[in-house]
Amino acid sequence: MIKTGPMQNKERGNIRRIKRKKVMPKPDLSKNERELRDYFDGHLARLDVIKTTKTPSGQILDWIKIESQLPTGKVASPPPEIDQLVYARGKLKDQLVKFELEASKSKVERGPEGTVPVLRKDLKNLRFTKSLSDHLSKHGHKTYSMQINENDSIEVPGDGAHDYSYTAQFATCYGGEGYFSAYDPYTQWSNEFSLLQILMRRGNQTVESGWQEYRDLYGDWVPHLFIYYTTNGYSADGDNIGGYNRDVDGWIQYSSSVYPGAVSSPNSVRGGAQYVMFIKYQLYQGNWWLNCNNNWIGYYPASLFNDEGLNSQAGKIAFYGEIVDSSDHTGFTNTDMGSGYWAEYEWPWSAYMRNLRYQSVTNGGMSQYNADTVFTSDPDLYDLENHMNSGTTWDSYFWLGGPGAG
Repeated sequence: MIKTGPMQNKERGNIRRIKRKKVMPKPDLSKNERELRDYFDGHLARLDVIKTTKTPSGQILDWIKIESQLPTGKVASPPPEIDQLVYARGKLKDQLVKFELEASKSKVERGPEGTVPVLRKDLKNLRFTKSLSDHLSKHGHKTYSMQINENDSIEVPGDGAHDYSYTAQFATCYGGEGYFSAYDPYTQWSNEFSLLQILMRRGNQTVESGWQEYRDLYGDWVPHLFIYYTTNGYSADGDNIGGYNRDVDGWIQYSSSVYPGAVSSPNSVRGGAQYVMFIKYQLYQGNWWLNCNNNWIGYYPASLFNDEGLNSQAGKIAFYGEIVDSSDHTGFTNTDMGSGYWAEYEWPWSAYMRNLRYQSVTNGGMSQYNADTVFTSDPDLYDLENHMNSGTTWDSYFWLGGPGAG
């Protein structure tokens, strides 16, 4: 198959996934709206808000005392400072994205010292087409496990389709890190998303993070830093069970500058300047800490997880791109993965994930990631070009992306 750019029509192979049109029940907007408003209003009412501010992009932040997040009032201390970030130089130069609160204090209003930001769900931007359980879920619907080889499987929604450009390694590990190409992808429908992420998994439990564009979750069409966790294989979401960002309880915020749901800018330009987001999970003193751009932003207490899961270690690490192809709409989606360009276009057109490593020992020592699973769910729509242990300054990396049916 000849692969063309995302602004051109693509040649199609004879073998393709058949997508059936589903008759979707008309949503009960009054019931959905009441359910979601009650839930998020209840979450807000439980916060002891010291100050409320608004970011330049319009996000509403409620500032709370950091110690108010735990009954004991004692927030854990983060891991030691990480090794120096690996900046790409020369011809393949990129730079870190910035978040709104990292601007000077004279430009962005913040809460008082000793407080941390919690992103308020802006209910006026929700469409109320989903039930609360679907809104909180990772995929927008209940999922099932799809086997991709004899050792590995991924979770896919029972209604609709997901496409993946996916890599994974099975190893006892205590964290992982990488640099994620930070584009602003085109998403065709409000109930479709596009993301790049890291996943740590053991049993049916995960912690996940990266960037994501998802209109029905965030209320806009721009990429956001996201976190997600599940304690039960995505089968249910809720407080201390699983879910996105601060939509559910479980996450403990530490940083006063970067928070789940934050907007990053600028983003990579197709054919121009390249930006990345550094993401690192580390299991440290009983908590799954998240670092973004050399800033420890917060953690999931390992007490959320059981002994067969992530309480003391992970057994799998994965780096990948993912999009939703909603069954609400006929045909194949035009939603971009990454930049919307095929992996083969490489620099400076394709998205990439570089300098991928996993924490192989409890004291923080890192090893190069070496994927033993490489999978693309529909090569006619999205693909991946893999370079593990490359011997270059990017170490283990891969290109990924595609324009869908565009």
